[in-house]
Amino acid sequence: MATLRAMSGAKALARSSLWLALLVHPSLASARSALDTTGHLKLFSLGTFPAPYENEVPGALLGASGSSVADGRLKLVWRPRRALRLELHPTLTMTQGQASLGLDTGVARRAAELLPLSYDWVDDPQLSLRARLDRASLRWDIHRLRLTLGRQPVTFGKGRVFTPLDLVAPFTPTTIDNSYKAGVDALRLDWFEGMSGRITLLGAYLAQAGERFDAFAWRDAAFVAHGKGSVGDALELEGFAGWLFDEPVLGVSMFYDGGSIGTYGDLNWTHTDAGAFVRSVLGAQYKPTAKTFINIELYVQTLGASAPDDYLTQLAGERYQRGELVQLGRLYGAILGSYQLAPLWTLGGAMLVNAEDPSVMAMPSLTWSAGDQATLSLGALAGLGRRPTLSLPTAEPAQLALGSEYGSVPLTVYVQGAFFF
Repeated sequence: MATLRAMSGAKALARSSLWLALLVHPSLASARSALDTTGHLKLFSLGTFPAPYENEVPGALLGASGSSVADGRLKLVWRPRRALRLELHPTLTMTQGQASLGLDTGVARRAAELLPLSYDWVDDPQLSLRARLDRASLRWDIHRLRLTLGRQPVTFGKGRVFTPLDLVAPFTPTTIDNSYKAGVDALRLDWFEGMSGRITLLGAYLAQAGERFDAFAWRDAAFVAHGKGSVGDALELEGFAGWLFDEPVLGVSMFYDGGSIGTYGDLNWTHTDAGAFVRSVLGAQYKPTAKTFINIELYVQTLGASAPDDYLTQLAGERYQRGELVQLGRLYGAILGSYQLAPLWTLGGAMLVNAEDPSVMAMPSLTWSAGDQATLSLGALAGLGRRPTLSLPTAEPAQLALGSEYGSVPLTVYVQGAFFF
């Protein structure tokens, strides 16, 4: 049975890849000069040390654990003609051990897919081996029009840490490596005007991450109309109107270049059956020296819980299960930055604050550029705040209560190595 399943998955991947290639030209051999081939290998090693409970419960404290991830990506870009571009990114990812709570490596993300372009060779809680075509798109450019069909990354909005308008396969604020967003199956149409003007129409498949396409449902689709343009030389404005997860969403974004300080913001208004709610971020970026970069953000979401007693109910909600929302509270602040200690060494990090708990999550990092094609990073994630409590009644299941949002996050340390070719 396992052999038949592996053969079926391999055939599905081969058929999909061949179909995309034949859309462009029947002969790959004649276009070698137009084929760009690059890639990388990334290795992650993580150690997790659970936060102690506020009350001392014998035997309740979990032990330390570890996990590792090896991710290989081959990037193929083929341009048989100037107006045509085929992009394929086959990836192979091996994960050993349980994933760390609260920390995302940024690779092997199980995004929703309409086309069967992934296969789990090994799918076990302690060891997994997954193949996936993370990019599989055909792009056609003609004059000011660009049409992109297939699996592709999609990003909207200006937020860096908090991203209220980035609703299609968004990153979380605790993602270690955000160099590649998970591709989503979509049809995208872009119309360019001038140096900065653009109008985008997008249709994408957004079912629950990890689910395969079975039958079409409007709830699993996303439709977005997005426009951007400049006012003068310093101000950039964007408008967003969409239908996502069977709900209307309206939004605006802005970026103002004030010289040494740039300010930006996103506003998301979502209408639901229970009423409307708002998500908004306001940020500023500042580069005081050539070696220093600082970013500050304030974030508000009216849908968040006002007290830690309601956090577990929030986590069980559909928006959190599908990754649309990450923060549990209502009011947040964040600061992130970097400083070049030496030509090959960079100290960086971020700090997130839940202003109502209050609690803090710190994420320091140190990166060494070992060469033109290799980097090595050491970092950590540490939550500070009131710890969770656990009660062990004799006749009922144990009851867990979160004292604060980030005080419940375990300490995680990681080492990341990246090799490019």
